Amino acid sequence: MIVIEKMGKPGVAIVSGRFDSDAVASSRAFGMPDLQWIVVPHIYRNLDPETCRTQTEDAIDDLIGTLTASIDARTPDSDWESSSRYEGSDRYDAILKMNQEFINGDLGDGLFLHPATDEAVAEMLTGTHLPPDHAICDMPPGFGIATVEKIAVNAVMAGAKPEHLPVVIAAVKALSKIGGQGGKSLLMSTSPQAPLLIVNGPVTKRLGLNPRSALGPGRENQVNTIIGRAFALCFRNIGHWYPNKMDMDTIGTSRKFIQCIAENEDASPWDPFHVDQGFKANESTVSLFITDGELDIQDQGNHTAEGLLKNLAYGSIFGTRSLQGEKGGVERLILMPPDVARPVGSQGFSKQAAKEYIHEHARGSLGKMIQYMPLEGEARVTEHWKWLENLSEQQLLDISIPVMDSPDDCYIMVVGADRAKTAIFPSGPAPVTEGIDQYMA
Repeated sequence: MIVIEKMGKPGVAIVSGRFDSDAVASSRAFGMPDLQWIVVPHIYRNLDPETCRTQTEDAIDDLIGTLTASIDARTPDSDWESSSRYEGSDRYDAILKMNQEFINGDLGDGLFLHPATDEAVAEMLTGTHLPPDHAICDMPPGFGIATVEKIAVNAVMAGAKPEHLPVVIAAVKALSKIGGQGGKSLLMSTSPQAPLLIVNGPVTKRLGLNPRSALGPGRENQVNTIIGRAFALCFRNIGHWYPNKMDMDTIGTSRKFIQCIAENEDASPWDPFHVDQGFKANESTVSLFITDGELDIQDQGNHTAEGLLKNLAYGSIFGTRSLQGEKGGVERLILMPPDVARPVGSQGFSKQAAKEYIHEHARGSLGKMIQYMPLEGEARVTEHWKWLENLSEQQLLDISIPVMDSPDDCYIMVVGADRAKTAIFPSGPAPVTEGIDQYMA
């Protein structure tokens, strides 16, 4: 639509009913507040041809009318006040009223918010040397300007401490770098993509981040949970990642209660992940992954490196493969527990060799991986895959192909307590690792 308008041709978007709020939010976020559109009842994808035709015919008069009418710019909603006052029978009652108003405005995550008073924000800002008005980045998907003060406000609401602030700032910066535009299209998708933060270096012990049973609730994971929550609130209130506006996830996922964990570096036979990314071992970093699911891979008796890795490779064979590019393979984030990593490392496998072994053995049926996108439909198959259109379904099923295009699409982190249960996450685009030390006080 933007390209059409730049050519001097008027354009009108067709928006399905569920996406009308997203159309309002997106048009403002991407600098087109006067974008015109009409609304139809159903999403076109997966819609039978007859319903596609009839709902479009029914909308033709509205489309022509909107296309030929003068533009009536939509008035943006009023911004929230930079500061508000809440009164109640006592302080607790006032905080409850604040919480209710924030939840009603969709500025929270459904859990209790700490009041971001001037005093609390000032104390939070002592965790960094950066001035409050320093702009870290514009934060996707809505590209709000993430100043240090805005990040501090959200960190206070999450219950964070000043020493947590540099991790949150680094994570915000990492998000702005991922996938070119911060993974904008993925984060606004109807699929359940969500960030996962993994911290490396001396800061993990200094803050008390848990590298063992790291993704669960409870006392051990208090710091993990708070830092992840602070980042998630920034994501909402600076990046405008609100449900049914710029987050159009169809079903949802608990991974959007974003977690921050640490790699279990002491239990790893290999260099930690941030060293793989070019940092020094004594530097502290946060790596941001975009995940799209989670699978627990059990191992009930393998003790050889080959057996353990083959089990992980076979467990990685799930999901889909795109035909919209020459490659189209998936990426896998593997959180490997110590008692899988130790025998693999001690039996001569470097981390790179382990990734190569997993890549070699993680092969699946091409016909099964592309079933979600029928070749005869709207698949938009690129020339590289056109030859598939002449094959029968059985021939497609019989073709074995790697799930990942390259061993470098496999990311191994040693995380967890002893017990041979590995977590595998579909992920992508490639993660971004950002240094934390530069943001400290």
